[in-house]
Amino acid sequence: MIKCCLLVATGWIVAVLTMPAALGQAAPAASPATGVDYVHLADLIVNRSWKLAPGERVVMFWDAQRDPGIATPLREAIRKAGGQVEEIAAPVSPADAALAPAARAPRFEQWKAIFQRSQAAIWLPSDITAVSDQPFEHLVEASAVRSIHFHWFLPPEAADAPRVEAMYQRAIEVNPTELGKRLATLEEALRGHTVHVKAQNGTDFVFRVPRDAHFHRNTGEATKQKVRDARSVRDREEELPASVLRTTDLTDAQGTFTGYLSWDTRSTLARATLKDGRVTALEALHGPDAEVTAWKSAKGDKDKPGEFVIGTNSALTAVLPSGYMPYYGYGAGVVRLAIGDNWESGGRNRSSNGELLLFLPGATLSVDGRDLIRNGELLNR
Repeated sequence: MIKCCLLVATGWIVAVLTMPAALGQAAPAASPATGVDYVHLADLIVNRSWKLAPGERVVMFWDAQRDPGIATPLREAIRKAGGQVEEIAAPVSPADAALAPAARAPRFEQWKAIFQRSQAAIWLPSDITAVSDQPFEHLVEASAVRSIHFHWFLPPEAADAPRVEAMYQRAIEVNPTELGKRLATLEEALRGHTVHVKAQNGTDFVFRVPRDAHFHRNTGEATKQKVRDARSVRDREEELPASVLRTTDLTDAQGTFTGYLSWDTRSTLARATLKDGRVTALEALHGPDAEVTAWKSAKGDKDKPGEFVIGTNSALTAVLPSGYMPYYGYGAGVVRLAIGDNWESGGRNRSSNGELLLFLPGATLSVDGRDLIRNGELLNR
């Protein structure tokens, strides 16, 4: 039997669903529209990523209108593993824009109570424009959950969506052990060395990674063992598909880094100039300059390099012919420089505009003269 209650506060409703018993009808093995096997993906999430133990509670942070088909099989997989589910309706822009500031704080506290009594959490597809204040990330920070981001980003071209969805399934199927070995090898090559990034678009960027740098390995594993030594919110967040190696420890950054302000080559192309570890200039080379303008008027550590990110999952195409970079540019060989705020990944930068991201496919990344990525191809993967 499904037990349901509504927690009501001023102007908003939080739906909480617990499932100590069976749900009734089972989910279909695969979506007839896309061929994606969501039952299989749900099993991987519950039994491989979390390794959920009987009695553990899971928070589903999601939007029913944007669910691609994962919610029902995920509930069933959690039930079969002996877990329980509580659900939070993720914010949507129209309703959230009308929400009075006085209502936001109690809503967050209500959500926080749910997270704090849970052991795992997952963020399913939702209205990204409604979460600029990063509620999910702050809820992870305020609790001890092992969390997963399952955003299922799709391209603007409907014709490309089936290809991308099939790609995401293959990328999620890549074993965390395989990704872990790849990320560990890459981390060891970077640690304590000078990194040089060059590209045909004029990028010529150099920085050093300290020997004691902290790295986050996004393997797709969110087990108790994996998060045991977590040092940041990011260390208790796993993206699916998994792919990237991250570090906030960039020193002596110099040169120019030219990249796209979103994971699409049709977005604004911007160039950052750095000297002595600071951004001395940021300019839009083509496309709208709203983000650059916002950066220029921001306060705080906006001019400090925040994080360097490298994609390693070869099941994800780096760039589609349309220009779209699947799953936030997580394809193998795509590199990304974040400028400014890096609190989520455990860094010390704080800036009023958050982080500004520069996505760069097709680059060559070398360490002490040895190429690790050549013209966008991750070597020895």
